Amino acid sequence: MPQVNITVDINENIYLRDPLETDLGKRIIEHAILLLDEIGFEDLNFKKLAHHMKSTEASLYRYFENKYMLLAYLVAWYWDIMHFTLLMDIRNIKEPKKKLIRSVETLVNSLNESTTPSYIDQNKLHNIVVENAAKVYHTKKVDTLNKEGFYINYKKIVKTLSEIIREIDCDFKYPRALATNIIEQSLDSEYYLDHLPSLTDTQSRSTDSKNETVKMITYMLDRIL
Repeated sequence: MPQVNITVDINENIYLRDPLETDLGKRIIEHAILLLDEIGFEDLNFKKLAHHMKSTEASLYRYFENKYMLLAYLVAWYWDIMHFTLLMDIRNIKEPKKKLIRSVETLVNSLNESTTPSYIDQNKLHNIVVENAAKVYHTKKVDTLNKEGFYINYKKIVKTLSEIIREIDCDFKYPRALATNIIEQSLDSEYYLDHLPSLTDTQSRSTDSKNETVKMITYMLDRIL
């Protein structure tokens, strides 16, 4: 499948220098994804990342203030590309209910290879978002970071989903809350299935696990809307 040249829109407050502007910056993103997926956010530090990519800690600090900012960048990048992918997937669908179901399928099935640069392992990035996205929002500095626009990429996809929900039922009182829950459920169901299976009703992990998650969310939406 041919690559699609997409320009991501990441708030400049998240980084010190845009990593996508240089080869070194792209290597930071590439190796950060690989290492985060391998050892997790808690054990990550810039010393380990520098060793992993055979560079120096100083070079990393030219791009990101700390590992939280690096994670925030990766999560923002993911949601920006996911929003683009979702818009492309629903662009020819007229019926609102079908549009919402297709959106759920897109969220659950992760990114499209054609929208992901070769230096980014999309499956590992997806795993990182599943495991760590909440850490970006659940922080004592959330109000300050929110004012600085850290979460705009996530908010865009919530807005799009809430507008589809309003198309289905203009009198529905909680479209943004439902949109947020759809997104969180698309991530949480996979995480619970892998690590806390007693917290979900989807089946054990298999090639059909994503389909099971789509069915579960669709069932809930049919009962709500």
